[in-house]
Amino acid sequence: MKKDTRHLVLAIVAVCAVLTLAFVLAAPGTAGEESAATVRTITDMDNRTVTIPSEVRTVVITCCGGAAQELAALGVGDRVVAQPQQCTTERLYVVVPGYRTTPDVGSFDNANVEEILKLNPDIVIGSYYAETGNARIEAAGIPVVRVLTGRAGVEELKQEFRMLGQVFGREERAERLVAYWNETLARIETKLADIPEGERKRVYYMSSTPLKTEGHGAWGNDMIRAAGGINVAGGIDQKVIRGGYEISAEELVRWDPEVIYVASNMKDYSSPAGAFVANPQFAPITAVRDGAVYPCPVGTFWWDRPAPESPLGILWLAQKLYPDRFADIDLAAETKEFFHEFYDYDLTDEEVESILHPTPI
Repeated sequence: MKKDTRHLVLAIVAVCAVLTLAFVLAAPGTAGEESAATVRTITDMDNRTVTIPSEVRTVVITCCGGAAQELAALGVGDRVVAQPQQCTTERLYVVVPGYRTTPDVGSFDNANVEEILKLNPDIVIGSYYAETGNARIEAAGIPVVRVLTGRAGVEELKQEFRMLGQVFGREERAERLVAYWNETLARIETKLADIPEGERKRVYYMSSTPLKTEGHGAWGNDMIRAAGGINVAGGIDQKVIRGGYEISAEELVRWDPEVIYVASNMKDYSSPAGAFVANPQFAPITAVRDGAVYPCPVGTFWWDRPAPESPLGILWLAQKLYPDRFADIDLAAETKEFFHEFYDYDLTDEEVESILHPTPI
């Protein structure tokens, strides 16, 4: 009898254990659901659905094009554990000191997957056109969030800010940045609204060499249009061309721009402007004769490229094109305000001067 009782007790205990386990597995907050709750999906700038951790604490950047600057503007630069050093400026190091010592694990299709794995990042931010490099990283089990790396227009770049704000849980800060863009570009447009198309200044954008420029579909064209100018190279369709478009000296003289703005090197602030102005071949050009050849400012990134500070670059160019209409704009104060608001950094007067008037080192 005792033996039967003992068997009965054991049977009851076993049944209770099974029922308890079944209840736990069926109840909300099970292990499976908790696992699902640790990830989420976003849509990146290549229109891909990417599964990423719910909280992104560490990130590797494998592209240029202003990605490191975007994260700095969103206040998450301290989460970057590796990035290409070629894409940084001394000013960016001052704003985000940690960037100076982060390792470089390669970029674009030359990203070093083995070194990335050693860092064990939550995600990688890569260029949408680095297909080979991105595929190797993803095959290693790390999600890649793709950005446009210099190929964005104004609206696309605002979308990118919002996307990255979602990735890092900085939606409110991203919206502040977008609002700043909207407000600044609207101010510029209002001041230029009554200038007829035929009376707008003709502008040439000089990229890395005097005869390299950008046409329709590239940021240089967008920047000139937003500043109220006419791009003399606007007839060139550059939607699929990387690295600028090469023209002839004869074309540039024939176009005869009234204003020329020139890309400055991010590292040493050098530019082709001096040699260009000194070349007698270009002496007939109106911009050369009038002394209207201007090296573009450099902040944490080039002001003539798509990045968080781009509205300051557009404002700078608009002031060069139409100084009377923008006489009330204190660009130094505008620059200080931007750095304080989005980089949490207070520029000195000397620092602002070095941004607005880059002198070759």
